[in-house]
Amino acid sequence: MYTHRKRLIFLIVISTIAYFYSQAQDGSSERTPLEQGAWALQFGIGANFTLTSFQGTTIALKYQLSDKSAIRGGITISGSTSNGNNTASGFVADTSYGAVPENSSADASNVSFVLQYLWYMNPSGPVHFYLGLGPSVSYSYANSSSDNSTLTAVKTHGYWVRTVSTSNSRQWGIGGTGVAGVEWFANQWLSIRAEYSEGIQYQWRSAASSSDLSSPLYLTYVPTHSDVSGTTKGWSLTSGGVSFGLSIYW
Repeated sequence: MYTHRKRLIFLIVISTIAYFYSQAQDGSSERTPLEQGAWALQFGIGANFTLTSFQGTTIALKYQLSDKSAIRGGITISGSTSNGNNTASGFVADTSYGAVPENSSADASNVSFVLQYLWYMNPSGPVHFYLGLGPSVSYSYANSSSDNSTLTAVKTHGYWVRTVSTSNSRQWGIGGTGVAGVEWFANQWLSIRAEYSEGIQYQWRSAASSSDLSSPLYLTYVPTHSDVSGTTKGWSLTSGGVSFGLSIYW
């Protein structure tokens, strides 16, 4: 509740500034914000007035086909990578078996695209209600590897058992989104909007992993190797809830 209140206050402040700015401009221009050929850059407003994703995209671009229709596309690209180095040490029967190095790495990436056709039900006036529908696609992958050691006790002796593992996964998704929203124009170039969205995607995911266990100093230890792979498929229904955003027109 507190976050929504802060967000509402921020929108009111922006609207007030935009209103007085528009009053100070030359009143000779009668351009309609939703006229054919108009462009808009759209983004969302999150907690603490930060920019956030809108309709699942980091930023969206809208082109006005007419005063009653528009097309909007948005894309999100994200990724991460990490590397780690550790040292493992241990004791068996008060005897130290030294320290062995360990390491790990991981990387992941995601890209999604949404395209929507928007219908404006009342193109005149400062407040506009609209509906939207369109396709969505997504792709993501994740890879990881690790090299770890575990001290294993055999009677009064200790042996390091080394585990080297890798894993990777890929996921694709295709579906559609639907929106219902309202947009209020503070002036010719700035609007504030609120939208409710629903989305559905058919997703399929493939994953594979492997693991090798060995202990060079434990002569009777039998090295092992294992592989696991598989695929999953299914439908995913998501609700975007109500989100707020700003649009800058030109």
